[in-house]
Amino acid sequence: MSVKQWNVGIIGLGGIGDYHMNNLAKITNTSVAAICDVNAKAVEQVGERLNLPAEKRYTDYRAIIADPDIDFIISGVSNQFHCDILKAAIACGKPIFSEKPFTRTMEEADDLLKLYDANPVPCMIGFSYRYRPCFQYVKQLVTDGALGRIRHIAAHYLQEENAPMFNKEYTWRFNKAMAGSGILADIGSHMVDAARFFVGEFTQVSGMMATFTDRRLDKRTGEYAEVDVDDFTGFQCVLEGGVMGSFYTHKNAIGTGNQFNVTLFGDLGTVRMSVEKPNEVHLTLRSGDNLQLTESVIHLDTKSVKPMLQDFVDYLEQRHSASLPTIIDGYRNQQVLQAIIDSAQDGVTRSL
Repeated sequence: MSVKQWNVGIIGLGGIGDYHMNNLAKITNTSVAAICDVNAKAVEQVGERLNLPAEKRYTDYRAIIADPDIDFIISGVSNQFHCDILKAAIACGKPIFSEKPFTRTMEEADDLLKLYDANPVPCMIGFSYRYRPCFQYVKQLVTDGALGRIRHIAAHYLQEENAPMFNKEYTWRFNKAMAGSGILADIGSHMVDAARFFVGEFTQVSGMMATFTDRRLDKRTGEYAEVDVDDFTGFQCVLEGGVMGSFYTHKNAIGTGNQFNVTLFGDLGTVRMSVEKPNEVHLTLRSGDNLQLTESVIHLDTKSVKPMLQDFVDYLEQRHSASLPTIIDGYRNQQVLQAIIDSAQDGVTRSL
């Protein structure tokens, strides 16, 4: 029986596009067959590097999606284009992997869900941390009941690149119309997904947001531009089963790299993980008649976890894992982001 070869179209040729192309290269039955970017120079350069014919080098996302030679799309573009590209893929019946966040607003999310319900296509949203060994291991611990009843989940996601000392320039990420929100959409969405992955749906949320740096230099114009999105977001929540949650994120944390830490507290034990050490889990349990305390650091085998894009290919071949984040996960995530934003604006807890 022959193995199907999947021809992939890449939309967005920045760092995320390179990241996905590098990972695709590890999947033997996939190949990049077409590329697309609004930057014609980038299309030309990458097209030459990949030795793609001129007719497979696009600057219009609608054209690459409609290309009958392309089996599925990987989209890694700025937030303002997520909705339109997903709409085009759904209308064309083209399977698509789209980066998070799902959309900028709930209006966009609602429109997409209606289109999807009328014409479902395979769609994966890029909540990549589900595929870290530590996440997979802890998910199994929770499923097996090793921690007992989960009472509390806590997480923070910290980086330092937006601190004033680094003079980070103005980009689309600091523009609400283009990004939807700031740090919340960028990396806070990963915390929301982690909570849903480990525990379940949100039922209540109360948020706080702040902008630390009001203006940043736009190097394209040489002038300062107003920042109208959040540099900091914190939120408390209740998840299904009455699990309490506490979360915060910002990029003003001097000395941090990509510090995404998650802790789950159960009746029988506590487990901690960090994406900076994705192959490591810290587990604390009490057991036996004397409630003896045991603390262990568990080192995990990276080869035991299926890569994210491999799971998407398996999705197309109807043999994907239960971890795969679908369009519904994207939609639910966006609901929580919007509830956090709304709560932060008026100080009122939101129910979901």
